[in-house]
Amino acid sequence: MKNRLGALLIALVVAITSCKKTISYPAIPLTDYFITLQVGKYVTYRLDSLNFYYYGQLDTTTSYLAKDSVEGTTVDGTGATAWLVTRYLSDTLGDSWTPTETYTVTPSVQTIDMTENNLRFIKLAWPMDLGFSWTGNTYLPYAPYQDLFQYSSYANQDLGSWNYTYMQVNQPFTVTNGTKYDSTTTVLQFADSTNVPITDPTSFASATYWSETYAKHIGLIYRHTEMWEYQPPTPDGSQQGYKIGFELTMSVVDHN
Repeated sequence: MKNRLGALLIALVVAITSCKKTISYPAIPLTDYFITLQVGKYVTYRLDSLNFYYYGQLDTTTSYLAKDSVEGTTVDGTGATAWLVTRYLSDTLGDSWTPTETYTVTPSVQTIDMTENNLRFIKLAWPMDLGFSWTGNTYLPYAPYQDLFQYSSYANQDLGSWNYTYMQVNQPFTVTNGTKYDSTTTVLQFADSTNVPITDPTSFASATYWSETYAKHIGLIYRHTEMWEYQPPTPDGSQQGYKIGFELTMSVVDHN
């Protein structure tokens, strides 16, 4: 009887031990892939913005140089240290720079949060593993861009439900000017479309796409965003078909 009981106990211990798994997470901190949080560091981008105004009667593409410069720190409402990053804009020649906004970056072991125009995004999350997802817009209000564009599609209004996903980790990436970066991570925030390309101009169409690529020890090197809708013409012909929304591309050109 004792031998049988001892055998059962040994079998139980072996079974429990065999169920244990060792989980190893990347040793690289998230901050290695965001803008270097040190006063004086900067990244410069070519920024091309396409906007649809006046019920689609005017499509305007504007190109700038945008420089994100780390300029100090502050303490947020939770007592955490937040870094102040000022964005400067210039024409494509870089003749003069004008500060346009300041956003904050709040790093932690598990996330990197960015607050821009009072909108808080969880840009990166731990672990940085291929296929890992998180709700990066969980702090956003419903329809955060409604003051700029009167969207009707669910995807363009309920940004809080978006699942960010690591699509590439530690992979090479080539930006618009042909420069190749060996170690990059790409986050796909959202990708959805209806009737795109617009093959039926009498039907509603929309595109919602947001992707960002980060390079190790540099930060964001490429971003492409599309958030637009096409409203078809009214049956009585009183209103033509039109687009509202925007497209935005940022591609790194310089950094220190």
